[in-house]
Parts: sequence; structure tokens; C-alpha cells
Amino acid sequence: MEKNNNNLINKFIDFYLIQRGHYLIQREYGHREYTQGKISKNTEKKYPPLLDGMLNDHFQGKCTVGTFSGEINTKFITFDIDYSGDLEMSKQVTNRISEKLSKLHIPEHYVSFSGKKGYHIDIFFDDLIQVKQAKKFHKYICGILNLNIKNVEFRPTNKQGIKLPLGIHQETGNYCGFCYPESLRVMSKEESENYFLRIKKIQSESVLDVIGSTTIDEDYIPKKKDILKTEDAISNHIPLKDYEPSKGYSIDKAQDLLLNGLKFQGSRHSSVFQIALYLKYCGMDAEQAKTELYTWMEWQDKNTYTTNLPDCLKDIDQVVKDVFSNDKYHLSGHKKNLSVSSDEIKWIIEQCPEKNQKIITYALLIHSKRYATINGIFFFPIRKIMEATGLASDTVQKQLKKLEGLKVLEVVERNRKPKVKGLSRKLPNLYRMPKIESEVKDEEVYTTEKMNDIDLCLKFYFSSKELKGMLKKRQYKSIVERLAAG
Repeated sequence: MEKNNNNLINKFIDFYLIQRGHYLIQREYGHREYTQGKISKNTEKKYPPLLDGMLNDHFQGKCTVGTFSGEINTKFITFDIDYSGDLEMSKQVTNRISEKLSKLHIPEHYVSFSGKKGYHIDIFFDDLIQVKQAKKFHKYICGILNLNIKNVEFRPTNKQGIKLPLGIHQETGNYCGFCYPESLRVMSKEESENYFLRIKKIQSESVLDVIGSTTIDEDYIPKKKDILKTEDAISNHIPLKDYEPSKGYSIDKAQDLLLNGLKFQGSRHSSVFQIALYLKYCGMDAEQAKTELYTWMEWQDKNTYTTNLPDCLKDIDQVVKDVFSNDKYHLSGHKKNLSVSSDEIKWIIEQCPEKNQKIITYALLIHSKRYATINGIFFFPIRKIMEATGLASDTVQKQLKKLEGLKVLEVVERNRKPKVKGLSRKLPNLYRMPKIESEVKDEEVYTTEKMNDIDLCLKFYFSSKELKGMLKKRQYKSIVERLAAG
């Protein structure tokens, strides 16, 4: 690769790529979306991540690369302006948006030609921004300029990618270079590349201040390195193929079988298989799952199966071994709502006096939203709570007892012992949390996949000044400042 291309690649990665596992490649015959690790139908090989060589091909015009945001955050915002082939209208609207951004003290925005029907305006962030907040800013700009968001689209999201500049539009052959202000004349390849190497990022506060957000304030700078690792890990994850979904193997059905037992003869092996998948999904290890299934088998109505109990237990051993050593099996299921409302996070602050209680309760809340049955009952092994919170076993167990006393957590069943001979290991407790009714419908709701980001949730809803009034000084430093820094 040429030295200049190495500089371009490094800056492209820094300014555009929050993850490499989900990307677009456009060629003469069309474009295709790629997900790292997914199997190609043509070659039967796994797709690679977005490689530096692909970016080099992009600069040389051999293909055109597009990217997506992360699941939660993005490094940049693009206003994708396209008025159905009316290039003059696209030009007028692009200049109107550019003028408005400058008036809002955001001069660091950069216009490029899409290569066909319109223009892109990019804003880059030094400290990342949540996609939800970026969308809110886009909506605000379109609103005050009375623009149709169908003609001025927001990009990128984790589902809608954006083609990157400094390449060739494979359909038209036009160069997607940066543009001179106002005239929007497209710079040459050399001019565009040199221009790109000089462009700058801004702090996300410049955008958040415009929309009046308290998600990020002057006391909070997210640790970008950790966020980028998370986004890459998320993008590289490919949901496993559902195990014969036509048979109805689902989370709901597995929960029903676990709680209510076998319904008829001939369904025992299939039911054991589904429950084993569900227990693995809930975070149990193989031994815990085996113990749980032994106990479940013990109380089944003998009219619902004909195999003798010792052989049933041997079958459980084999099923658990198969499920826990093989990742090709997966339960289908409805999408869980992993949002946290402002009332829920306020409830945690008000009901949990101690710092560790707040951290554990937040983890319990997120875990219950994902794994609880329709009755609100869920498992959460001590080992998993330790992993989610970073707290020691003794601390977790001590705080769980306190949370029960505070009515924050209900222990539906504790100290469950298997009835089958030879098994002395206790089963995980069954828990349930009270349902928090939200009195106020939040315009923006915090969503998460994690159980240890209580600091980000707090900062989503409250400013630093508000948090300092709600939390004790030591708790503010430990939960908000230390977790954010760590």
C-alpha cells in the first residue's frame, strides 16, 4: 500500500469505524451486506471482518465500502440528502443545513458528493454519541428547517449503513469526493484525500447542548476504548440458528415445561432438550442444569412417560452434555424489552440505601427483563451476579439478604435441594422483583444489553448536579465517577 493510503486507512478507521464486523461492499453488479462470521451461500466460508485491504481497494475504486453504527453508539452523524434525482434541490438543502450547523456553532461539518443523486454531511465525534441522541439531533435540524426526513435521512444505524466517501460510485462511476462550500463543486481525488486528512472531530456536547440532553455533561467523558471493544464484540456476534423452529422450540415453551411439567407421553426427550437449552440461556453451567433437570424429572407425572427413572437420568446426562458442548442449538423467542425507565432507576436509588445494593439491584433488574417467566420468576446464580457486578461472593450473598428485607427482591424459593440420590449440590434460588409502574412516559428511554452500566443509565436521565443531590458523596464517586472511568 502507498504511504498516503496508510494514512487514509488509519484516519478512516479512527473517524468512521466503531466496529468492523458489519459492513457493506458495493461492486459493479450491486451491493451486499456482510456480517463477520456468517457463512457465505456461495463459498460456504465465513465472511471476514472489514479488513484494511478492503479500505485500500475502496480508495483505488475497486469497490466501495459502507459502514454501520454500533448497537448503542456511533462515531459520526451523516445527513444523507437525496431529492429523487433533483441534484439542484439536493444542493440547496445541503447548503441550508450547512448554514444552520454553522449558526449553531458547529462549523466542523463536512460535505461530500454521494456519487449519484445527492450529498452527505458528516459530523465526527471525539467522544462518541448514542445513536438515539444523534437521531434526536438530526430530527431537530430537519424540524427547524422544515425538511422531510425521507429526503434527508439519518445515517448510520446498526441496520442502515452509509457508503463512505473517497471512493467510486460503482453504478455511475462518479468519484465521491468532498465538496467546496456553497458551490459544492466536487474536489479531485488528490484534493479530497488531502482535505480529509485535515478534518477535525468535535465533542458530543456541541450536539447535545443543542437538543438539551443531559446524557453527557462536562463531568462525563466515556472511556472510548472499552466502548469500542464492546461494539466490536456485539457486531461479531451472530445469533445461532434456531433449532428446528418448526417444532416450536421456544423460550416461552421451555419456561412452561419447566414450571408445569410434561403434558403427554412421547414428549419427554424433546422437553428435556428444550429445558436444557433454556437453563443454558439463563446462565447456568452444565452441572447446575443437570441438577435442575434431575429434580424436574423427579416430580413428573408417571403417566406422561414410560422410560424408567434411571434411564431418564442417563438421558438427561447426555442431553446436557450435548447442549453445553455444542453452540449450534438455539431457542427461538420473543425479543425482550431491555429498557430502563426513569421511574425504575429512581426506584433503585430510593429503595437501596447502600452502593452495592444499587449495583446489584440494577443487575437483577436487567437480568429479570431478559430471563424472567411470564410470572416474573427467574434464576440468577451467585456466580453470575458476581460476574455482572464485580463483587465478591460474600458481599453478594449478604446484600441479597438485605434486599429481601427491603422488599426489593422476593425469594420465591430458596435452598432448593435435588431429591435424586447422589446429588448434594443446591439449586439456585428462584427470585422475583416487584413491578415498577411508570407514571411518566419518557420521551427517550435508556436501552441496554449490559448489567453493569448503571452509571450510563443514571447519566442518561440526570445531570451531574442532579445526581450529586440524589446520591451520597461517596456513592456518587463510586458509582458515577469510578464506574465511568473504569
